[in-house]
Amino acid sequence: MLKLAPGANVDDVHRRVAAVVPNDVQVLDKAQFMRREINYWATVTPIGFIFAFGAIMGFIVGTIIVYQVLFADVADHLSEYATLKAMGYADAFISAVVLFEAVILSLAGFVPGVLISRYLYRITENATHLPMRMTSEIGLLVLGMTIVMCGISGLIALRKVRAADPADIF
Repeated sequence: MLKLAPGANVDDVHRRVAAVVPNDVQVLDKAQFMRREINYWATVTPIGFIFAFGAIMGFIVGTIIVYQVLFADVADHLSEYATLKAMGYADAFISAVVLFEAVILSLAGFVPGVLISRYLYRITENATHLPMRMTSEIGLLVLGMTIVMCGISGLIALRKVRAADPADIF
């Protein structure tokens, strides 16, 4: 590990050290070292597999739970959807209503989820003395995955809305 003097060019020092050391020695700057360590822990160690498996299972379970919520809401309001169909609204409009509800559910679940996660990060950081930060990149990734998860649930719940026949309801 090298500590550079203030104002030193990191790329220049990196290049000069790499030229001097043998080929079997890796010269990494801090960012490269961090990427290498994260990749190692995520792909080689059992904890990386367990974390990935937990994330996938959380996504699947979350999709099922949101689907159940949306399906129950659609079932409760089936006569209203049938009325909209009878009034001439297209399936695309009614589908957009259900998908918009799915997006609202994703945002409503994301906010408390982030707050709880930040609290759990802090507890984990204090217990392990390892730096744990909820970066904006992680937050945006989770938000995107939450919207996708709820969108999938909404698409599945749409089957019930599309099957609604105004003649059957009245």
